[in-house]
Amino acid sequence: MTNHTVSSGNVFKDLGLPSPDERLAKAKLAYKINHFIAERGMTQKAAAGFLGISRSKMTALRNGRLKSFTIDFLFSLMEKLEHHTEHSTQDGNTLHLRKIGLTEDTYTDNQ
Repeated sequence: MTNHTVSSGNVFKDLGLPSPDERLAKAKLAYKINHFIAERGMTQKAAAGFLGISRSKMTALRNGRLKSFTIDFLFSLMEKLEHHTEHSTQDGNTLHLRKIGLTEDTYTDNQ
């Protein structure tokens, strides 16, 4: 019989990585941004120009290397893609993510 562990729904938490909720929120935002870029049929070069970021930043975003990106910056990229987003900060550490198709309703920074 094979042993298995049921996922928490957050792979970053399951792996014991720091700031798992933030990492998951960033990954979901990056997925949405990349999806919108693909829907528009944009090349990485065209997307970088449209979003006003360097090609190396676009490559990092495309490949899921998100350490240098903040959640607010990812939201700004989504807004540039003309996708309506709404976010607000409460108590300086809770970020509500709505209208962007994320399954998580709230991101809490545990730093």
